[in-house]
Amino acid sequence: MSKGSVPDGQLMKRCREGDTSAFDTLYGRYRLQLFSYLNRLLPGQTAVVDDLFQETWIKVLKNVESYTDKERFLSWAFRIAHNVAIDHIRRNSRRESVPVDERLPAPEHVPWESMDREVIKHKVAEAIEELSVDQREVVLLRQRGVPFKEIAEIQDVSINTVLGRMHYAVKRLQKELGEYR
Repeated sequence: MSKGSVPDGQLMKRCREGDTSAFDTLYGRYRLQLFSYLNRLLPGQTAVVDDLFQETWIKVLKNVESYTDKERFLSWAFRIAHNVAIDHIRRNSRRESVPVDERLPAPEHVPWESMDREVIKHKVAEAIEELSVDQREVVLLRQRGVPFKEIAEIQDVSINTVLGRMHYAVKRLQKELGEYR
């Protein structure tokens, strides 16, 4: 939020009063973060992500009364996006993934310094895709600087569960990406 901009809590209050421009401001402020979050949570599913993104914002608008100033708007919106994504995953238990032929081949013992940055980014993204949805979500939210306490609220689990998910995600990523250290 830049200096002089209206705080999220005030915008939500105005949304409750029917001010559509307040909603437009929140949408403009956070749309990229929420879209990116859903896109990374469900990689390779662009059409699904578009639908879930719209569903998330519809639920934000429908649930404007349940928002309290005690929580950050973005954490609250991430929780809604999380629930929308989890509901989708439960409905479609078979996870669609990127076809194998679209993935880059694994390099053979190439030193870190000489590797192309794009290849490394791709390998990291692939490794993150292979995590469980819960672990992937923790990693992605931490990448965005969301505190563990807020991640626990978003996932509706204890902070210890979130810390455990992060621990196992890091272990798995270290195992998968060990050759790039």
